[in-house]
Amino acid sequence: MKPIHLLIADDHAIVAEGLTKCLSLTPSFDKIAYVANGIEALKYIEQQTPDVMLVDINMPKMGGLRLLKALKAQKSCIKTIVLSMHSSSEYVHKCTSLGAKGYMTKDVSSDEIELAIKIVNKGGVYFSSNVAEIAMNHEQKTNSDLTTQELIVLKRIAAGQTTKKLHWILKYHREPLKHTGATFAVS
Repeated sequence: MKPIHLLIADDHAIVAEGLTKCLSLTPSFDKIAYVANGIEALKYIEQQTPDVMLVDINMPKMGGLRLLKALKAQKSCIKTIVLSMHSSSEYVHKCTSLGAKGYMTKDVSSDEIELAIKIVNKGGVYFSSNVAEIAMNHEQKTNSDLTTQELIVLKRIAAGQTTKKLHWILKYHREPLKHTGATFAVS
């Protein structure tokens, strides 16, 4: 798999710089850049197209929700993951309805962020365990843009499935997951 070009949009320099340093230690990334707000992110993507963008919700000048809305209006192919301190259902639902393919709170580890970026880059979705149940409940109640497979992964996360186990299943099993009553199985 080719290395990932990542853009981090976060107004807290310590978060953006810390993530950049942690993630640059892995061979998964060929370029990591960061900007402090949505306006800077839009200017950046006029020049370069990252594969994945980590987006904070609260930023000055243009926050994450307005950035996601602008990307959706542009029909951008950039995969977005929200990385925020907010875990309310309103934010999770709004971000996913605006096209975010992942949502994590800022209490996750850099290893989990790396895993999320890899999953989303491959076309999957990722929600940290503390927001997975919220996302799942909203997606089941609305017309979901998520596939059946993605909803099953959400249910597994909400049920406490470890991200390491999910990563193994997604990496080594090409077959779809099936919901079999109270459990999930690889078909």
